[in-house]
Amino acid sequence: MLGELLIIFIVLAILVILVQTLLYHHRFGRNTGIWIFNIVIVAVVCFIAYTSLPENETGKKMIALILGGVGAAGFILGIVGKKNTIIAKILLSVSMIGLSLFLFFGM
Repeated sequence: MLGELLIIFIVLAILVILVQTLLYHHRFGRNTGIWIFNIVIVAVVCFIAYTSLPENETGKKMIALILGGVGAAGFILGIVGKKNTIIAKILLSVSMIGLSLFLFFGM
């Protein structure tokens, strides 16, 4: 059971690093598919971080939802406002890195 969980965490960590690298790469940064894949990974990590906590840790659950909301705001800003892509990329990065740290280290 724990072996499968370790594999899932390793795959998620590799996906986070890969998607963030592609987001900032000059060739792929404007691609809508990378933005969509980025928000899907943020949503998956947010869902796992939210559901992995017990019910009595409401504060940590809200932090996970807020970080997911920051990623959603960055996605919307990146798709709608093409001029502010660096701000949108930073919001997505903060969300993804924060959620990953939150999930992997249980902050």
